[in-house]
Amino acid sequence: MAPYITLRTISSFIFLSVLAAIIICLPVFEAYDKEIPIECLNETKTSADYNVFDFFLNYNETEEWLTALATEFPEKCKLQTLGESSEGRNITAISIFYNKPKTIILLSNLRAREWVAMTSAIYIIHELIRNVASYPYADGFNWLIVPITNPDGYEYSKLHDRKWTRTRSPQGGKNIGVQIDSNFDIKWNGGVSDTIVKPTGQSYRGPEPFSEPETRAIRELLKSHTNATLVVDLQAHGPYVLIPWSHTEDTAPNSALARAVANAGRTAIFQESGQEYEVGIVSDYLPFMYGTCLDYCCSLGIKVCVSLKQTLFGYVMKTDEIIPFGREAFTAVHAMAIEADWQMWN
Repeated sequence: MAPYITLRTISSFIFLSVLAAIIICLPVFEAYDKEIPIECLNETKTSADYNVFDFFLNYNETEEWLTALATEFPEKCKLQTLGESSEGRNITAISIFYNKPKTIILLSNLRAREWVAMTSAIYIIHELIRNVASYPYADGFNWLIVPITNPDGYEYSKLHDRKWTRTRSPQGGKNIGVQIDSNFDIKWNGGVSDTIVKPTGQSYRGPEPFSEPETRAIRELLKSHTNATLVVDLQAHGPYVLIPWSHTEDTAPNSALARAVANAGRTAIFQESGQEYEVGIVSDYLPFMYGTCLDYCCSLGIKVCVSLKQTLFGYVMKTDEIIPFGREAFTAVHAMAIEADWQMWN
């Protein structure tokens, strides 16, 4: 005979299920709560007035902070406008120790919601300008850093939709935005899923390669620095240090060199924080991806192109994780820059 189930039993079961779901989700709720924007302290407009490690800067605050740095330290850094977004925002790069012949390029925030990429870039900029003596040989490179590659999408993710990843360009009808990291001319049309080929898809690749001003800006930056020592694409959804290819399991040019450099980054992070990162080609760990910045970088003949993917659970992070993630990122990038330089000259 079937067991007798009362309404009270059912109610108790539902209550316990909801309670369990709330407990499981509490860390995520807490993280979202700590991502609520607060105003930046910038009374005198000097870079020291910006509490850049205490909250997530918006686009204008980032531009103001970069401008303040360039004004205060003209002998160390200068700004460069790479292009303009579809909504009219500048895509800004900062060049640090710009008179050095060896170049390290850092790209961040291709996917709008991955704020950790932007905050890690800000941390690295801060340390290079204010504390470079703590990082041996770091001042031997020209550092080209783009903290917000996708300014329109980033602002939208802060003000309207925390899950937003794409640009904000009109795509016909009510559709908005293209996934920058699917818009490069490298196996651009390889994917067939709706999320890639349809304008409603989260990873929509765009109507054609380089349809987005943001993608074109990065294209021109990379094409003008094909002799770069190292290019790092900062992202979320880690912990990984990944190398090409994204679209195939085939071995990419300079794969052994890139893997050695990636391993140097992994080792440095473990020594710094104890966090273990996985190293390998993108397709070892993730589904095939097409039209990516990482693969395009490699296709230009740049010898070492790496994707450093931080955060352990998706893309959400807390404000008190800005410094730890920033420290991990710079520890890895610094070690990879030195390893790449050593490998190329030995």
